[in-house]
Amino acid sequence: MFSVFAQTYLTRGFWGDEAWTSLISQLPYSQMLKTTAADFHPPAYYSIVEAVYKFLPPTEIVTRSISIFFFLATIYLVYLLASLFKGPSFAKASEGRHLFGILSAVAVFVNPIFFRYAFEARNYTLFAFAATGSVYFLLRLSEKFTRKSAILFVLFSTLGIYTHYYMFFTILAEGLYVLLFDRKILVKTLGLGIACGVLYLPWIPFLAKQVMSAGASFWIGAINISTHYEALLRILAGEEQNAFQFPLFWLSAGLLLVGIYQHLVRRKFEKPYMLIWLWAIVPFILASLPGLKVDEFKFPLRPLFFWRYLIGASVPLSMVAVHSGQKLPPVLFKISIGAVLILALLIDFRTFFSSPYSFREVYRDKVVPQITPGDTIVTVLPSFAEVTYYRNRSGITNNIVVLPEGLIQFSGKALLDTMAQDKSVTIEATPSGRIFQMTPGPSLNVRE
Repeated sequence: MFSVFAQTYLTRGFWGDEAWTSLISQLPYSQMLKTTAADFHPPAYYSIVEAVYKFLPPTEIVTRSISIFFFLATIYLVYLLASLFKGPSFAKASEGRHLFGILSAVAVFVNPIFFRYAFEARNYTLFAFAATGSVYFLLRLSEKFTRKSAILFVLFSTLGIYTHYYMFFTILAEGLYVLLFDRKILVKTLGLGIACGVLYLPWIPFLAKQVMSAGASFWIGAINISTHYEALLRILAGEEQNAFQFPLFWLSAGLLLVGIYQHLVRRKFEKPYMLIWLWAIVPFILASLPGLKVDEFKFPLRPLFFWRYLIGASVPLSMVAVHSGQKLPPVLFKISIGAVLILALLIDFRTFFSSPYSFREVYRDKVVPQITPGDTIVTVLPSFAEVTYYRNRSGITNNIVVLPEGLIQFSGKALLDTMAQDKSVTIEATPSGRIFQMTPGPSLNVRE
């Protein structure tokens, strides 16, 4: 059993972005801040990883455990948030409060895309944690405006915008909710928004530079006719194509549509329900606007819509699906929600017990046994972080040369530039001698 557990999605080798996370978080803190400021990321997640590295080694399990911690913390916040839909968390179970809270937490826990990225050394679960906390304390403020809830709302919201720039879309969704459905706290929440802005002032110059620099070299592609459908497919049913993906997607989408129909027929929309829907929908809309063309008008900047940045939408969409299911007849409720949870669990099982081939195995099986001190390791930008990380982990000191072909301004080049400056790697077009060339795949080609 231990040997099976030792080869899972948790313990597998890093892929590119995860290796990037580990390498940038191993830099001296001031250098890490400069490097992430020169890329396209805010610093909160890497600051947390760097703090953990002060006490624990930068291994796969240690780094991913940070994501797992915030994944579990998000599930707890989902339970608290869902419990607010029908009153206090500790009210009688017969009133549905506990049931909705528990089912919402379970639905988010097993959501295939959120489950998958709970085991990724990236900032997605921290982002979801911050967004969920922000929405939760906004609802608490709606019930009763207290100093404690106000401070926690500001802290979660600020953590979110220091973690991922899409958090601004969540905050705008919250603002739209207050403007449309809860004006009694409008002035006070504007004050809290100003407080978040003040706390964010140190990073605004870097954000402005990053946004303006997202020009022709930026890597996110244009939106097409299938972009939003594919994003929803992944968010509701995972990114892996398998026999369970489409049944889960259409069942979940059906529950969402049934919920909308139910509310339209009753002409009654609970305020928490509207906030959760805005949290899910507004980021999709706002992320679609940069670079969008409508007739002769074109929105400024380049496209910034990337489905992976919307993984946090799995939280509100899962909650809405459960909310819709609870309004069905008891038998249909049990069948529909039970099917959603079972299909999601089947996908999660496949995910957890998968172990993709990585550069860790390339080094272990092919490089370390035959490389000599004079050999050169050659790679390209998309794989340089993995190649560099596993060179270091393998205990070899051979020089790494990154070919200049295809270098773009973002997606890792800032870290490459930092490592080139301190001679950790070299950027060179024509490396000489015996070469171990590693390219994405991962693949290895040894040539004299």
